[in-house]
Amino acid sequence: MNIGIISINMYTKGLNYACPVHTFAFQQFLLSHGIDCTVVDYKPNYYGNFESRYPAGLYKRLVERQEKAVAEGKILTEDEAARLAKHRKKAAGYSALEKERALRYDRFWDFIDAYYIKTDKTYDSDLLEVEDPGFDCYICATDVIWKYQDVEGFDRGYFLASSAMENKWKIAYSASRGVPKEMDDDQYRQFFYFIEDIDEISVRERSLKELIESESDKKAQLVMDPVLLNDASLYENVAVKPEEEHYVLVYYAEERSSNTMQKAIEYAKERGLKIVETTNLPLPGGELGDNDEIESVFRYDIGPAEWLGYIQHADCVFTNSMEPASAFSSSAISLSAPAMGTRLPTCSKPSSFRIASSSRMPRTPCPPCTPSTTLV
Repeated sequence: MNIGIISINMYTKGLNYACPVHTFAFQQFLLSHGIDCTVVDYKPNYYGNFESRYPAGLYKRLVERQEKAVAEGKILTEDEAARLAKHRKKAAGYSALEKERALRYDRFWDFIDAYYIKTDKTYDSDLLEVEDPGFDCYICATDVIWKYQDVEGFDRGYFLASSAMENKWKIAYSASRGVPKEMDDDQYRQFFYFIEDIDEISVRERSLKELIESESDKKAQLVMDPVLLNDASLYENVAVKPEEEHYVLVYYAEERSSNTMQKAIEYAKERGLKIVETTNLPLPGGELGDNDEIESVFRYDIGPAEWLGYIQHADCVFTNSMEPASAFSSSAISLSAPAMGTRLPTCSKPSSFRIASSSRMPRTPCPPCTPSTTLV
């Protein structure tokens, strides 16, 4: 059986380190179990024509358009004013980090080109309506793929709901919709329409499992993030060792965390360590750029392999994201709420990959991919 993986892989506006690592981890796990699989080069509907290597231009144009409307007498709503402020900050941040952003983008693609087995063609949900990439089974894999976007709505490709996938096996592994938000009637109907034809569903959050099972006769299994499916040696083999030594790594993803940063400063000062800071946010100089009380280095220009290297060789990791602790769980400390300051236990690798059976299977059960690895 030849499997096509659809995930958030290359097309992430913030160049989130974890996105390509999730996909890499999942594909490597399948390959290690003898399962033939290929990452579908998939561009989600919300990505559009976003210029990820040089995004400053887009945000400058958005600011100019909004400011022109204000100059012509438009009174902004509270949401519109907040959006304008956000766009101004991103325009300034990406402009100041233009060189670093280009390096980061190139290193993302270096990682993808080196470690993915993927399709040559790029697909989006419209192309998947008329062209089948040619796989026997499709898996939509992990992270926030089932989130409703304010403008574009749900991405049907992430639900495997495109016409080209009809009569193909469909599996969701560790799907997420992000921070739970109440859906209106139309969103509710569309969400459950899209998951109706998925044969096997597993999710990352208990709240999503409860939603699916309480509002439909589908079953959803709660599973671990794919990063935890592999031994740490997988990530050690691709990680790039940094020049810095004896440091605390501070990584914050989509949100700044002053509490996490303060705890990191206290920890580093007590032990005579420097701080290496990285983030997905365009913050020139980082949070500690003007802080004279601690030696710090801000690295925005790194890619997934360098990020893994910084995690691996850090004396300690402070983060509001689960991925750093997941990749090297035996040596990382997660200071995300609510488990502030607790050491994560080492998570043993499961002996088999299993996704819960749906009670409404439209086809006969999916056959085993190998004797030791069951998709049932």
